[in-house]
Amino acid sequence: MRRRTARLALLAPLVLAALCTAPAASSAGIPPDARSLWKAPGGAGIAVEGLDHALWRMPPEAVIADYSNDGYRLEVREGWVEVEVEVVPLGSSHPFQVPTAPAGTDELATLARHVASGARTRYEAVSRVLSWVARNIRYELDREASQAPERVVDRRTAYCTGIARLSVALLDRLEIEAREVSGYVFADDLAGEGGYHRWIEVLYPDRGWVFSDPLHSHHFVPANYVRLDSERLELEREGPAGEGLFRDRRLPARDLYLHGPPGVLARVNGGRQVAAALRVELEPPVRARMTLSGGGVSRSTRIEGRASTFVGLEAGVYRLEVATDDGGEPVVRKVRVHDRVRTDLVLRLPRSQRLWRQPTPASIRAEPAPRSLR
Repeated sequence: MRRRTARLALLAPLVLAALCTAPAASSAGIPPDARSLWKAPGGAGIAVEGLDHALWRMPPEAVIADYSNDGYRLEVREGWVEVEVEVVPLGSSHPFQVPTAPAGTDELATLARHVASGARTRYEAVSRVLSWVARNIRYELDREASQAPERVVDRRTAYCTGIARLSVALLDRLEIEAREVSGYVFADDLAGEGGYHRWIEVLYPDRGWVFSDPLHSHHFVPANYVRLDSERLELEREGPAGEGLFRDRRLPARDLYLHGPPGVLARVNGGRQVAAALRVELEPPVRARMTLSGGGVSRSTRIEGRASTFVGLEAGVYRLEVATDDGGEPVVRKVRVHDRVRTDLVLRLPRSQRLWRQPTPASIRAEPAPRSLR
């Protein structure tokens, strides 16, 4: 790949790990239609699919180079960074077998073997390791605390550096190639503050390298994650004053992610559903609240455009109510969903319902973004 790197004359080098911050939920690429679905039955994560495309303006001191792996593409051009993420089933069939126990005492190896026991593919083994970290390690920004994997396990706390190092160490004990990634995470709303961050990259021999953020997104990272090509920054700055210029994020929920805890989004490996789901598309697009009731449970979600998905459903008949923000009469329908499939429903609203158009960010109005490379 042809590399174009934004270069920097360093004044006083500083290790990126010391500036690592944790992206809040809104900074981790959480799609709006998945936020209300975090409390899925059984405390599972959410599997998503779709496309995420963003343009960012990076400061001159950020060292960035073109980069791509499976599902992620970053291109640099004259101070602009374009990131495209495609979240589709990984489709890896690479087998996995728990390696033979090493000689001597290695507590991390023992833990890794226990967590991955029973996994038959590398995808499943990686999912189990990442999910163990997400369920058991609490984020805590304590720069005085050691971020060595053994100390992180003892404390059960870490910031992004320790979380990434522990994840890589556990995967290494399973003979799964993985490495830390240094980068910057922009806020989802384009105008908010971002921060330096670390995540990991895992090798699938039949697919290539794949990004993961153990506490937020497994087997992908969204388009507000920008990989840096250097860990060294100017001492005078705590972080680049980057700016979001454009974001087109279409990552609807598709299913449960049984490995991960609530709050974790994931890319699935295959197309098979693990539970029923209902995707509701509104025509025309409106701002509304949708409530789905049936089987003794009721769940609601906000919809800020065209579609939203309820996941983790049991097969059966449900009552769907859509209440639009313009105060019109709620639309009510009975919907039947079937086991382990996603039912797609197009709900045409009365013409009196007010059409909703997504507002254009001020930054885009002020300075049009350059054309996409695709």
